[in-house]
Order: sequence, then structure tokens, then C-alpha cells
Amino acid sequence: MESAPPPWSTAVPKSDVPCAASFDSLDSMVSKLKKGSRPRLVSKNGTCLLKQIDRPQRHIAQIRNWFHLLIENTWRRILMLFASSFLISWVVFACIYSLIAFISGDFHDHHFEGEHEYCIQNVHNFITAFLFSVESQHTIGYGYRYITSACPPAYITLFVQLIVGVLIQTLIGGVVLAKLLRPKKRLREIRYSLMGVIAPLSSAFPEDYGGEKPDHRNALMFRIADICDKLHLCEPHVRLYMARTRINKHGQKELIGMRDMDVGYDNGRDRLLLIWPVIVVHMINEKSPLFGMTRETLAAADFELIMTVEGIVEATGMTFQARTSYLPDEIQWGYRFAPIVRLNEQNSRFQVQYSLFDYTIPVDMEQFLQVETINENDDDDRPNPSGLH
Repeated sequence: MESAPPPWSTAVPKSDVPCAASFDSLDSMVSKLKKGSRPRLVSKNGTCLLKQIDRPQRHIAQIRNWFHLLIENTWRRILMLFASSFLISWVVFACIYSLIAFISGDFHDHHFEGEHEYCIQNVHNFITAFLFSVESQHTIGYGYRYITSACPPAYITLFVQLIVGVLIQTLIGGVVLAKLLRPKKRLREIRYSLMGVIAPLSSAFPEDYGGEKPDHRNALMFRIADICDKLHLCEPHVRLYMARTRINKHGQKELIGMRDMDVGYDNGRDRLLLIWPVIVVHMINEKSPLFGMTRETLAAADFELIMTVEGIVEATGMTFQARTSYLPDEIQWGYRFAPIVRLNEQNSRFQVQYSLFDYTIPVDMEQFLQVETINENDDDDRPNPSGLH
């Protein structure tokens, strides 16, 4: 007998509650995993843990990719960098104006108005030259200090400073805009189930789903959700890969390759509708790398499943990719996900109870082993499991 899920809550979340507050953060969820787990290539929150060493021309490659490197920095560093860029440009051109004024004799005292023709009017020291540099670069407008017609070097310096000022402002505008449009924050709103499950497909999608016969073959299943209910993703699709390792003759663990695992590429089941949580299904057939595994061999296996979700942010049109990974000890054999999308009869609206997002229910595997397995060729014609069950 299957254990019953926790009591269903009829409370509907308020619309003004942020979507990220619907359930625990990913960091708190990951902390629930057992400590001392196996080394992995991708963390649960999608960070690539692969370290690259002895890379040729590393620093040259970073310089060539300076714009993207700049975008990856924190806001504090970016603001400090551009503030220092403005300050340095003001000081450098103030020094040049001071030198021009000094050579022209503007720093000397002239008791009579007509005995000296100034190069830069009312620039008598470095402080006044600095103020003139700021006024020139930001086109504040000349009043008390200005360039006279008898100073060609000051004209050339002014032209160069205007070009430099425009370049700095254009660069900071481009960096700020590119950083604001990055879907980095949107990645945190893609929620993966903490564990994967393996169970007969008919245990999660019974006969009444789609009016088809039940499929008693084992399937690897994951749950995915987009927790932001205001701006949905466009064209989201999922991919699943298996990275396998082995121990070489020197006793070192090495990566031997990456294998693509079918989640419905040919019939469109990999394309999702993330308006509500959905279940991604990988059928365990002869083409699956999990074919022939049992509960014991799965626990002893050495691999890592990497799942990616790609989509387009509706508000900005930017493409993004969210990632997570699963180790063999993060896959439950003989379990299925509890239903979390149900109708609230009080207001006649469907609601998602995220407190049950990671809740799994044990499945009697022996019951399905006694039923004849349907032909595997029917797998391509089955609809995409939507998670509404």
C-alpha cells in the first residue's frame, strides 16, 4: 500500500507574495542533502565545478574577452571601476591643461590686463585646471574659465578629452544595460526536484491519462517548475546528459565521456509548458544507459546526470540556460512524485502546493512486474506528461 501524502492545503497564496518566496530557497534545499557526497561536475544550483588548469594563454584570452569579463563582475566593482575611470581622466587632462597654461605663462601674475594673452582664461593653478577639465569633459558649459583663440594645443587636448569622455560614458552605458538584461536572476526561479525517481510510468500517469493503455516500463522522472507566475518562459525545452567516470590503472578517477539521454527529442516531449510544474520522463529501454540496472547496481554506479532547461525570457527576449545535476544516491528507486496541482473547490481555481514539490510516494514495484509490458515502439506516440495528475 502506498503511503498517503501530507494533507492538502486549501489556502491560496496571496498574489502580492514574491514568487521566490513560495518555498525554501535552493541553498536551504541543497543543505538537506547528505554531507560528504561524491564529487560532481555541476552543483545543484547549476554552477560548473570543473577547474581548468595549465590552460595556454589564459590571461591573453581574458583580455580579448574583456567585455564579458567586465559584465561578470559585481556591481560594486563595476561602479568603482567607472568612477575611478572618470576621476583618472579628469586628473590626467587637468595635468595637461596645467602644463599648457604653465608653458603659456598663465600661472604667472600679470598686473596689467593687456600685457598677457591667456591661453586658458582664469586657469592659474592645478585646482582651476581640474575644474576646467570637469566642465569640458561633461559639457557643463563655459563661464568663468574658457579657451581663448590663441591656444591651439588646448584645442587639440579638448577634442581628445571629449572623445575619451564619450567613450567612457558609452562603455558604462553598455555594461550597465547588458548586466541589467542578463537573465541571471531568472535562473533562480527555475526549480528542480531535489531527487529523481525511478518507477513504472503508469504509476505516475495511469490509464485515464490521455485515454491510453498504461505503460508499465520503468522510467526515470524529474520534476521542474518555474516559480514566477507573472512572466512565463517562451519556448522552454529540456536536455538530459549522463557523465560517466572510471578508475584508471593509476587509481585516478577520470571522465570517460558524456551521453545524451532521450527525454522526447523526436516527438517534442522535451518542449515544456512551464505554467505549472511538469514531470520530465526518460524511458528506460534498450537505448537507455540505465537499462538493466537494479536498485543495487544503481546505488553502486558511478555517473552524474546533468539536466538543463533553456528558454527565452518573455520580458527581455534573452536566452538563458538553467542547470542542475543528480548523482546515483539522489535517485530514488521505486518512488513517484506526489500530485501538487489540484482544484481548490472554494474558488474554483487550480493551485500549486509547493510544499509537496519534493514529496515522493513509494510504489509497489512487484505489482507492475506481474503485468505484461507493452511494446516499446509505442513510446514515440505517447503525449508529453504535463504533471497535471
